[in-house]
Amino acid sequence: MFLMFGSGLVGQCKGAMMLRVSSVLVVGMILLSGCQSPQPLLAPMNNPNPIVLPVVESSIINVPIDIDLEVVRSEALKNVPKPLSAGTTTQMLVIANTPLPIESDLIHVVNLRDLRLSVTGQDFVATTQLDFSVDTRMRASFMRVGGVSCGIGEELPKIEFTLPGKLYWTAEGDLAVQAGQWQLKWLKPCNITAFKFNVEKILNLPLIRNKVQSVVNDTIKDSLKDVGLKALLTKTWPQVNAPQQLEKNIWLLLQPEQIGLSDIVGLGRYVKTSVSVTARPKIVTGEKPHISLPIMHKPQRLTTTKEGFYLALRGDIGLDVANSLLNEKLANKPFDAGGRQVLINSLKLYGSGDNAVLALRLQKPIDAEIFLLAKPVLDIEKNELHLENVDFALATSSLLAKSANWMLHSTFTDTIAEKARFSFDKDLTETLKDFKDYRQNLGYGATLKAQITRVRPQGVFFTPTDIKAFVVIEGKLGLEVATTTASK
Repeated sequence: MFLMFGSGLVGQCKGAMMLRVSSVLVVGMILLSGCQSPQPLLAPMNNPNPIVLPVVESSIINVPIDIDLEVVRSEALKNVPKPLSAGTTTQMLVIANTPLPIESDLIHVVNLRDLRLSVTGQDFVATTQLDFSVDTRMRASFMRVGGVSCGIGEELPKIEFTLPGKLYWTAEGDLAVQAGQWQLKWLKPCNITAFKFNVEKILNLPLIRNKVQSVVNDTIKDSLKDVGLKALLTKTWPQVNAPQQLEKNIWLLLQPEQIGLSDIVGLGRYVKTSVSVTARPKIVTGEKPHISLPIMHKPQRLTTTKEGFYLALRGDIGLDVANSLLNEKLANKPFDAGGRQVLINSLKLYGSGDNAVLALRLQKPIDAEIFLLAKPVLDIEKNELHLENVDFALATSSLLAKSANWMLHSTFTDTIAEKARFSFDKDLTETLKDFKDYRQNLGYGATLKAQITRVRPQGVFFTPTDIKAFVVIEGKLGLEVATTTASK
């Protein structure tokens, strides 16, 4: 009996002790679980989408050019030989009332006194005024003949040569004239008292006429070349391709690809035409870039009247800079949200797909790490990046629904969105402002000018190290070419 009792007592004691141990363990586990922080949430992946650069059309830079033919005229008069033609030739002349031609030595001197140029449409006219002298020495076996002269010891006779033609562009981009037939007109006839022969025939003798006309032709040709596109580009090509400084460490690269020519329209003294340059301009930052001078291709016929330029402009914000600013604005600075005090220990911004992720380490009112998702937006006017549609990640929402559902109200996210604003390292607004009225002297009478008509934000992209924002600038680029371009 005793043993049975004893056994029963011992069994009862063992049961009581087990019950107590189990209770303690349960209570201990409950207490421990109450003291521990929530388990870390699964963070959104730091995996931004690849950067998709904006598709930028080729830019068309229209270059209206007014060519003052007075420049061509001045160059021609300056460069023409003086005298225009001079020499001695032997010709057979037929003199009135003589049975046979008479061998004669013709000594001539021709001077160019004036040159007038005009163009109507593409019809070109060069009018030259010349004075001259002719001295003849005649020889005949059947008779002795003295000399016959014109312009020797008397006022020089004057003639006018008129050259009609068509003004056109050569394949190389030179202005040239497809010449017609020269026409001769007497302005002051030659007075000859001895013998009756036609002095005009002397001046029209091929050897003399061709020499005079050849010199005038070559002079006009060379002078037109000096104001042609090829001459202009040869001088300005290095400057057109060189980096143009907008501001300190901000450079514009035009990157011309193709050149087009429009038709020539003459308006008397002036020739109007236009050149189009197809380019892919871009803006780069940092030290002045080194550019290898590309080959200058032959111009093509201009087949489109489309104009304007399209420029992709990029602004960068380093993630280290952005996170430093975020922590400076929000970390360890208590603020009220939903009637509760919030204290953030630290913040981290990164990209995940199309979203911006804000990882917040909270200290109050709960000790937890939470995650916000937002859409990054570029504000051109304010030159800043800000976050829109800020909301909690799904796992974070589930956690807060159980422990701090008041944070799910908009007050908390609105506060975060208001503080999470970043200015770009380079002020885009100021860059655009400066570029809006941009003018750059390229030398040789050529000035590059820009006019911005529209700015289109293209998107914001995250990389592992920074935030990139792209805008496309639309506007007009042009070259102002002064009429003094022809001067050497």
